[in-house]
Amino acid sequence: MPLLEETFIIHGGCNCKAVRYEISVPALSDRPPTPYKTPGADIGDLRIPAVVMDHCNDCRRTTSSILPMGLICEAKTVRSSALPKENTSEGAFNVDDILDKLYLAVYKSSPARSRWFCSRCGTMVAYSIDPGVIPPEWGWSAMIDIWLGTVDREDLEKDYMAPERMLWSEKGIPWVRKLAQSGAGGVPEHPLTRIDKLVGDDIEEDLT
Repeated sequence: MPLLEETFIIHGGCNCKAVRYEISVPALSDRPPTPYKTPGADIGDLRIPAVVMDHCNDCRRTTSSILPMGLICEAKTVRSSALPKENTSEGAFNVDDILDKLYLAVYKSSPARSRWFCSRCGTMVAYSIDPGVIPPEWGWSAMIDIWLGTVDREDLEKDYMAPERMLWSEKGIPWVRKLAQSGAGGVPEHPLTRIDKLVGDDIEEDLT
């Protein structure tokens, strides 16, 4: 299911809330065409942001998720904030050392590829490609991919947040690709951690 056509905002952040973000999604008519295509190819009116599953080996390892899911966005639609580290004095930050003073940190997983995370709780938040890497004739905007698991539950519960495409499937683990395409295939669902109980059973005593 594609995202809503009207303007809306997606909120999220890391597990400890030291890093927060909001994504301002414009109306459909104001969203740019997806750049994820062969230059010049006609793929219809597909736009970003878009929610995708990602079978990339690096993304699987860095997110510790067997099937990472992300929200592909224009960087200019994302606003973020981060708490200063406890030992940081108050006052203006210099641009050169701002990341050293905040819990928002970056790891260069490969040349020109940045993975953004909270250095307090360790949550992986986003992925970006350095400016200048994409050939200018491709017409890409500055992009950032937000990991879907960091979206606030109130937003993530919306049906339109479900992924609409899978990327890097050539690199995918076969059973993971099968699971993503066809669902869990009858794997038992347990409401908590006690596998003697199934979804739908009374678990009130387990919550007290």
